[in-house]
Amino acid sequence: MSVAPPKNQKVKQVSPETPLNIAKNLRTHKELKQRKGLLQGNQVDFFRYKRFIRALKSPEYTKLSQKDPVMYPEIQTEDDAKACVILLIKAQILYPVIKLHSDELKEHGLLPNKEFPQLIISNKAALQDDDYYVWNYNKKSISFYLKAIGVVSAIFALVCYPLWPLKMRIGVYYLSYAALGLVVAFFGLAILRLILYLITLPLFSGKGGFWIFPNLFEDCGVMESFKPFYGFGESQCYSFVKKQARKQRKAKRAAQKEETEDTTAPKAASTTALEKKKPVTSSIKKIEDIPE
Repeated sequence: MSVAPPKNQKVKQVSPETPLNIAKNLRTHKELKQRKGLLQGNQVDFFRYKRFIRALKSPEYTKLSQKDPVMYPEIQTEDDAKACVILLIKAQILYPVIKLHSDELKEHGLLPNKEFPQLIISNKAALQDDDYYVWNYNKKSISFYLKAIGVVSAIFALVCYPLWPLKMRIGVYYLSYAALGLVVAFFGLAILRLILYLITLPLFSGKGGFWIFPNLFEDCGVMESFKPFYGFGESQCYSFVKKQARKQRKAKRAAQKEETEDTTAPKAASTTALEKKKPVTSSIKKIEDIPE
């Protein structure tokens, strides 16, 4: 990745921890006006270059740079701001990206998304106002630390299982049997469903076999696996109904496009016909108008 360095830039002394500290303080800055996008299938925050420069010139960052100019370089000129951005790019905390338009998605093998625009990493950082950048740094939230403490506590509790009181060990013993029974019940439902389907398949050959109970192998949530509770064949399964609904939506969109094309085509034909009917004014002068 090539970066265009600012000209006549004075080298300032910075700490190796400077890029990370800048990212910690500007990651959620209001001046960035960050938006959500998709980069390599992952949801990221992206912003414009000019917004990042405004965040560097904000009063919050200015106070930090006055207290510790080594950790937070002072931003007095545009070249100082560019040098700070280059520092973050070299530290791989910022990445220049390109926001793709709908007609550019096929070239990169990406699918359109209604909620978030698709992004790709750019090989050059021109440091222009309307260039886009993404963060390669996320703050660790409180929930992250709580989850880590919970995992460590659970592992420590399992290791200390022999030291548990007798009542707790008996409770865990019966709880493990309850979990095992739940798994066996799930497999029993699946086997019962299959047997019922195979028995009724010759009786309802036209519709398909009769099935009941939730479809545990369906690609859907727990509640959706009960919808519907029974049916015939695959045509009444949740996944099949969902696929048919998608096909109907696509067919409606295609029909709407054809209607718009049909309405615009007669208008274009009428305009061309009017142009043909207009008299052509010749530039040849009459003999009487030619001066002697």
